[in-house]
Amino acid sequence: MHLFWERILLAILILASVSWFVLKVTPKIRAILAGGPDRPRTDNPVARLKRTAKEVLLQSRVVGGRPVVGLLHAAVFLGFVAFAPETIEHFFNGFGLSLLEPLLGPALPLYRSLMLIVAVMVSAGIVGLAFRRFVLVKTSPDPRSWTSALVALFILVLMVTYLNGMRATPFAERINWWTHALVILAFPHLIIRSKHFHIFLAPLNIFFRSDRLGDYVKLDLEAIAESEVEDITLGLETMRTLPWKTRMDLLACVECRRCTDNCPAALAGTEMDPRAWVLAGRKALFSAKPEDPVIGTVIGEEALGYCATCGACENSCAVGVEHLQVLVGAKRAQALATGKGVVASDFLRAIESHGNALRLPKSDRKQMLAKLGMPRFTGEQDQWLLWLGCVWGFNADQQTAVAALKTTLDAAGVKYGVLDDEPCCGHHSRRQGEEAQFQDLARQSVQILHEKNVRQVVTPCPHCLHTIKREHIQFNGTQSIRAVHHSELLAELMAQGRLVPRVTDGSAKATYHDPCYLARYEGITEAPRMLLAKAGVALEEMPRRRERTLCCGGGAAGFVREITNEKRLDQARRAEIKASGATLLVTSCPQCRMMLSAAVDETRDIAEIVADSIRLAQAQSGLELKVEKGGPMFASTTYSAELAVKIKEVFEHEPQAEMQLLNLAGRTHFSGKLGELKHAADHLVETGELQEKHHGGGTYYHLGKTS
Repeated sequence: MHLFWERILLAILILASVSWFVLKVTPKIRAILAGGPDRPRTDNPVARLKRTAKEVLLQSRVVGGRPVVGLLHAAVFLGFVAFAPETIEHFFNGFGLSLLEPLLGPALPLYRSLMLIVAVMVSAGIVGLAFRRFVLVKTSPDPRSWTSALVALFILVLMVTYLNGMRATPFAERINWWTHALVILAFPHLIIRSKHFHIFLAPLNIFFRSDRLGDYVKLDLEAIAESEVEDITLGLETMRTLPWKTRMDLLACVECRRCTDNCPAALAGTEMDPRAWVLAGRKALFSAKPEDPVIGTVIGEEALGYCATCGACENSCAVGVEHLQVLVGAKRAQALATGKGVVASDFLRAIESHGNALRLPKSDRKQMLAKLGMPRFTGEQDQWLLWLGCVWGFNADQQTAVAALKTTLDAAGVKYGVLDDEPCCGHHSRRQGEEAQFQDLARQSVQILHEKNVRQVVTPCPHCLHTIKREHIQFNGTQSIRAVHHSELLAELMAQGRLVPRVTDGSAKATYHDPCYLARYEGITEAPRMLLAKAGVALEEMPRRRERTLCCGGGAAGFVREITNEKRLDQARRAEIKASGATLLVTSCPQCRMMLSAAVDETRDIAEIVADSIRLAQAQSGLELKVEKGGPMFASTTYSAELAVKIKEVFEHEPQAEMQLLNLAGRTHFSGKLGELKHAADHLVETGELQEKHHGGGTYYHLGKTS
């Protein structure tokens, strides 16, 4: 039982602590509220709450990025949450009251037993974290942080005094009680003046975070042009233009360095250091003037130029910091307002003058299409638009990949076609801040998609995929269009039995590079690996893979920029590829292939691997294919009436289908020579029970009339 004067002292200390905390937190709140809104951030509240519960309560990002350290942090966080009732109980006891006894009743002893276990876990967790920070200094983000040392000491003291207080006869009971109370009262003031302020801000920051990575708000350029207001904002020009969420981001940063450790530009030794500019921004919130420029105050112009918008920084952040909004916002200010420091001006001019990043004439693309016999998109039902993108459309070195995808789609009987004149989707223009150019290109793309009556798009380029699927929606263009990556479509065709691969020669040691915009932005990691597994390719996986892949440096027009060798962003990824011991690198992005092709003996697109397995399947089935003017010719074999019946049954079940021989082989479960199957199908054509037509260099059988 505490003496009367102790209760008075306790009340004064609580009031003083709360008042001082409010006094010190008020400027931080004002700094956040000084920013305006940038988008709705309370929509889909249920989904936001689920995400917050997963990332805060379950510590999914904390543990996922660094498992050992993450588990130690999770143990400490568990204590922070679990000890909240005990903390309230401690101060209730100081006034001779109890909260837990009436609430828990006879279950109180069990609760206390569980809390003893939690206290031991927290003690072990904080000792482990302190050991890493102050002993293993090479792996510590900041071994000189005195606030971290004091926080660790405070937490350990709280756990020790709690464990002592739970003994039957506590040592120095009254001193122990007051020590516990005083540390609790001092703790908030240590938190508010250090990086540990994230304890309060992180849950809010995660709740308010954008729904997806790199979700950029469309600038209403027409309204801005017609506006009579002199102070027009184009991107993040000055400190005044920082939105409230960005300001909260800067204050929520926990300084863990995950963003920097995963940034390809930082790993290449450039001036780009995500953690450094976030901390510079935090300082600027209280020291800079509202009219001070963001570029130069928060982030340097040279550092900004190295950003490839790969999203690794933001994706690895455990407290919901949205780095990309600042990076692209600052680039918008460069391109649209100041006109200074735009590192991709050559790329932007190439798009303006040639319509493609490689500065090649459109006639080159037309010649390639003619050479490969690529079918044209006509808009007929169930036809896929094959959106090639600029690299597949113009880079002669990657025509083998285009031909390989054609082989697989033809073998599966897929109806598809390409455009005679395919515009740039605008992806890299937006990432370099040229929102006006992006919007012009997006409108052109959307108009063509509408005019051609496109219902489904397949593309080998993750950048095109992301833009068509996620960003052209802002122009009322692609809501009803299904857009997929070519690895997804090929995996789907295999699952349907329309592509029957065979195991290829697995002598080459292979590794697979996950493109940032495919794995991190779109979450597509299984389809490519399934294709490789079906083709018999044994992968030597790299340490950074799937959603945590390491960027090749080709984003934000990096694949056509000239960067000095000592600061090339692809250096770190090339080193990982070489360390894997692989002699074959498989990619599923044309731009990644351009950036990484020199890392190993051979670099191939995943479509080429699949095409090889299909050709092997043809050879093993006894198919003798000779491409002649009239189309594929096969050696004639004896006609099988039984096989003809099976073929008829397939088409009766699927009367609208058009199939090549490989499709029929899968549907009829045929295991002999394909020449026999062809002879049976040709017999049905002769009797009028089937029709055949030729397009794209292939022969298709169907029930309808020839076209």
